[in-house]
Amino acid sequence: METNRRYLWPVLTGMIGLVLLFIALPDGWKVWAPGILRAPTFHFGLDLVGGTQLDFRISEQEMNDQIARLEAEIAQLKDQGAGSEKIAILQNQLQSTKQQQTSIVESIRTVLERRINALGVSEAVITPSYMGDEKHLLVECPGVVDTQQCIATVGKTIQLEFKEEFTEPTAEFEQSIRDRATAALRRITVSGALLPLVGQDLGSTLGVAYSDRQWFFKKDLPKGLEDLWTTPVGKVLKREGSITVPEQDENGQTTEKTIPGIWLAEAVSPRTQTGRLVQEAPTAFGILAKEHKLTYTPHTEVPLDAKVEPAIAGILQSMTPGDLQTVSLGNDAAALLFLRLRTPGQEQMAASHILIAFKGAAAVGESVTRTKEEALTLAKDIKSQLDNGADFATLAKKYSDDGSGKSGGSLGTFVRGAMVAPFEQAAFALPQGGLSDPVETQFGYHVIRADRAVSRSFDVASYDELRFTGPDAKTQADAAMADLKAGKVQQVEDALAVRSIFFSLLPTGWKDTTLTGKHFRSAAVTLDSTTNLPVVQIAFDDEGAKLFQELTKNNVGKRIAIFVGGDLVSAPRVQTEIAGGTAIITGSGNFEEAQKLAQDLNTGAIPAPIYLAGQHTIEATLGGEALRTSLKAALVGIIILMIYMIVLYRFLGLLADAALMGYAILFVVILKLPLFFFSSQYIVLTVAGMAGIILSLGMAVDANVLIFERIKEELRKGKLVTTAVEIGFKRAWPSIRDGNASTLLTCAILFVIGTSIVRGFSVTLGMGVLMSMFTAITVTRWLIRKTSHLPFAKNSRLLVGIRSAHTSLS
Repeated sequence: METNRRYLWPVLTGMIGLVLLFIALPDGWKVWAPGILRAPTFHFGLDLVGGTQLDFRISEQEMNDQIARLEAEIAQLKDQGAGSEKIAILQNQLQSTKQQQTSIVESIRTVLERRINALGVSEAVITPSYMGDEKHLLVECPGVVDTQQCIATVGKTIQLEFKEEFTEPTAEFEQSIRDRATAALRRITVSGALLPLVGQDLGSTLGVAYSDRQWFFKKDLPKGLEDLWTTPVGKVLKREGSITVPEQDENGQTTEKTIPGIWLAEAVSPRTQTGRLVQEAPTAFGILAKEHKLTYTPHTEVPLDAKVEPAIAGILQSMTPGDLQTVSLGNDAAALLFLRLRTPGQEQMAASHILIAFKGAAAVGESVTRTKEEALTLAKDIKSQLDNGADFATLAKKYSDDGSGKSGGSLGTFVRGAMVAPFEQAAFALPQGGLSDPVETQFGYHVIRADRAVSRSFDVASYDELRFTGPDAKTQADAAMADLKAGKVQQVEDALAVRSIFFSLLPTGWKDTTLTGKHFRSAAVTLDSTTNLPVVQIAFDDEGAKLFQELTKNNVGKRIAIFVGGDLVSAPRVQTEIAGGTAIITGSGNFEEAQKLAQDLNTGAIPAPIYLAGQHTIEATLGGEALRTSLKAALVGIIILMIYMIVLYRFLGLLADAALMGYAILFVVILKLPLFFFSSQYIVLTVAGMAGIILSLGMAVDANVLIFERIKEELRKGKLVTTAVEIGFKRAWPSIRDGNASTLLTCAILFVIGTSIVRGFSVTLGMGVLMSMFTAITVTRWLIRKTSHLPFAKNSRLLVGIRSAHTSLS
């Protein structure tokens, strides 16, 4: 057990080291790796990659006016002796407004963060800033240099909106879509606008989809664009058609939905031949047969009887439709099979009957006049004659009241389920040659004879067969199946690049209502008295209560969407008409979800608009130059430092350099990974942060210098190497501890009282100090202990750069 532990620890340490080294590699070296391994990356600030900084001022004037108005209304109601219920409602609203004011900065910051994420900016930083009584939010968007786009998206007014479902097309809606498509075409044909410009202008409109360039093979062209295949390049066509999109049904299964609409489309360039992945097995079989001179045979509704090779029949019976399978056929032959459809065999039999109908029976002719009792008596008489040896065919021709009588009553072969239930039950119970007693059905009375006993029919299959021959036929078949499954089978076809705008004739969103945030009072989290689950209770003012009642009355069973700042935050389904101005939103999984929803609703109703107070843009070229300069400074500093350590401390300096490299790799890994490894926050690198990293690199060997000088002193006294190392580390530790503690204290002070730039410097410097202590005390010490027994360590000049005749090893 001890031996296993001794070997397990180095293996585990090595694996961790390899993972850390891989994370530290440049992103460009890991393009081949899975996404989870490529994910860790650096997150740069504005001054390193360029971008936009916006300063938004939060106006609290409307909120202060609302608080003053509520306080005045409450005082007036108290003077008038109004009821406590009405006063309580206003007091709750006043309390809610004051509470919102205390958290207004964080609430608005959350909304702005959602908007920035919609721009695709993943390293955005939103920092609260307070200037006297004013509250500001500084928004940094690294990589975004289109200031107007950032302002338009991030700085729009935060509004609370209530919208109703609009999914059923109406004549007015369809006409509006047709008018929009016609107007777009007129811009192109009359005004001379290009389709890309029109598409970009309309692409953000709900129900309009713009595609700049999409490749289609001929048979894959969307419905309505078939003419585009022969249309000259650049000519815009207007066609009615449709697109197919995936959706989930009520059972969670993925289905396809066809959306009708109007196309404006043009061919971008002439058709080009290109390789196409073949997904359909029959098509792929034909291609492989042509390329490799194989035999391809499609089979349709073939009974799997003796005429089919047993090996093929057996494998087909074990397959399900859509399966691919190979089978060895012997005699240097094999087959690749694709099952399209298989119908399992059924019970079957052959029988004859004599039908004695009666007046009133189903499908009876006018010539039949006998009563039901007379028909039963005749049927029994016929059965008696048959039992006494009469010929069945002769009696059938004489008495049977259906067409089969002409052929001796034969019904041929039929499967279970083909006949009416009473007839089938009696027939399938007969042995071969057996006769039944009269059996009543809606057609009359039957005397049945089993001409052939019950048996099971063969399975019927529709399949494709690709046959291989030769000593390695099975290997060839397996390779072909693997290529087909891997999507390696291609065929060269013409492809057309299409630029298009699609106007959906099917409503795909929500419709505005007259109920808005100005009618909203508050949202609060409460517990449902029945389920004890958290719910969100919302309240409206008097006017809003009437609008909300009308809205819920018209949308029972449908959803009402709640938008905050243009983002959908909830879409509860209306159970019934709601009067009184208060409602409950259920469905929150836990208290945190309910509280977040309530916060979003209250944020949208906050009368606190944001105004742009300032903006600052750094071009990407300037940021890139700052990044290159910082990296160059760090690299040059590391090289000079490593050379200095080797010259001054020889082998121990080399070990210190190895620890320094470990320190650098560990630092890079920590910068790439989330804070505390499991959070969604990252360290954002700025120029100030890079300065802290470079400074920490220089300070990383401070501890090594102190330790090595102590080791030198002990070696000059004639101490053993191992003894000198232990004493050197022990006596250097107080100085290392105090020096690094004072640096960490300085970093903490800078972080607390400094601005964002100074904080970036203090964070990276503090991290560097902590990691340098770890590498110097732990890594360097471990390396020295592992190498102190090597022969050259006897030479103190090579070991640490001093002359000592007394140095020895133990």
